[in-house]
Amino acid sequence: MIRSDPREALAAKAGSGVARLGPDLWLVTEPIATGRLLGSPDAVTARARQPPGLTSWGPDGTAAWTAVRRAMRPVLTTAHTTPLLPAVAEQTRRTAARWPGVIDGMREAVRLVSDANLHHLLGAPSATLSTLVEAELAAADGVLPGRLRRAQRATYDAIRAHNHGPLPALLAAQGFDEHHVTLAVRSMLLSGHHVPAAALAWAFHELARHPDAQDRVRAEADGGSERPFCASVIREALRLHPPVWQLRRQLRASVHGLPAGATVVFSPYLNHRNPAAHADPLDFRPERWLRHARPVPGSYFPFALGPRICPASRTAPVVLTTILGEVLRTHRLVRHRDPKPARGVLHAPRGLALRVVRTHR
Repeated sequence: MIRSDPREALAAKAGSGVARLGPDLWLVTEPIATGRLLGSPDAVTARARQPPGLTSWGPDGTAAWTAVRRAMRPVLTTAHTTPLLPAVAEQTRRTAARWPGVIDGMREAVRLVSDANLHHLLGAPSATLSTLVEAELAAADGVLPGRLRRAQRATYDAIRAHNHGPLPALLAAQGFDEHHVTLAVRSMLLSGHHVPAAALAWAFHELARHPDAQDRVRAEADGGSERPFCASVIREALRLHPPVWQLRRQLRASVHGLPAGATVVFSPYLNHRNPAAHADPLDFRPERWLRHARPVPGSYFPFALGPRICPASRTAPVVLTTILGEVLRTHRLVRHRDPKPARGVLHAPRGLALRVVRTHR
């Protein structure tokens, strides 16, 4: 049985830009409405009620997470990230040097991004923590609650054992207890494991499909630290293949004509392919971003928008640009097996295989 692509199925329901999917369920793809709704403080993330336990943030978990999120802003700035980029580049070179002739693009992207995240948050890569984070994410996709609880315990305990480095030090200095520091690090590691890696893997895929663009990235990487075209490749990969392809918000009050209590579905995947906002929207054209393009509000939001934008929205593209440039400085990526989009919440290149050719630069 062939299942339809969920993204295409949602596109068929989009209508004129604001479509009612059910009694209290709406799909919004019109850019201006998207920007106003996601930017509203009354559009909140729908969260399942969490029972007391190891991963609980406490009786008012949203308030606790909001306080931690606000406190860790200094670590999630380009000013903090930029001095770490040489170490990220060196780790990328070491990892890529061990690649065989054919790689799984998504698996290797996860490895590269995980090392960078751990260095950024805890001061050094950790193969143990990376493996445990991967195991917890796999368990969360399953149906066995006991397996998930064991995976959560293993990740939590390992983070407590590694609870030193920039982020734990910053939060501890502001008075957060060890439990909340551990949960904060865990949240950042889980959210930063597959999502940015999917963006990097899609960039690998598109550059393998477009050798001229790949050559341009390589030449730029050889030329120094300024890499505007490489950054544009990341931005275009996030446009064409946003890893989080669907968002949901619940309205605490009426916003933009939609009633309080409604659940609103947004899709970066659909908005990013809107021909009224992006010329030739199905084409991979990194150069569209070189002219300091400012897309229509609500037409480009790979990290969401408004008060609940991803905390790493500024730093993730910088790190991904560094990783991509270092990979292509010494390697050429050639198509071996094209991917199929994953069918879950994460829009990742499932089954992407790339042939790797060392350029001896």
